[in-house]
Amino acid sequence: MTNKESIERAFFKEFGIEIEPMEKNNRVFESGSQRDNDDNKPLPNHLDAYVRLRYGYLLRHGANHYDKGNWRKGQPNETALESLHRYLAKFEMNLNNGVEQDEDHLSAIIFGCQLIMKNEEKAGINVDHYYKPI
Repeated sequence: MTNKESIERAFFKEFGIEIEPMEKNNRVFESGSQRDNDDNKPLPNHLDAYVRLRYGYLLRHGANHYDKGNWRKGQPNETALESLHRYLAKFEMNLNNGVEQDEDHLSAIIFGCQLIMKNEEKAGINVDHYYKPI
């Protein structure tokens, strides 16, 4: 922190305002614009397009069968786990026996995980609860 920054912080502190020092590793763009460091921000853009589309088709199937967003009403963890285990077993059996998959078991597993994660959200578990910066 520079001397100028120390003086500014002391000035604002007199009025009960705490100023946090700027991160030293802000990103600076060619235009001169700055943004804070994004080392600890989530990367939803890293979810693969192929996976998102396959999962999207599973959600479409469910929307056509049960109505769009039906899953948002919630289901118990026990029900989600039973389904998740069934789909994992079907995937493993087909894979190990060289049998072609007859439905998208992997997307169904993601769906079961999503149900449980939404239940955790309802229980108050913050989105970054399990994230530990390196």
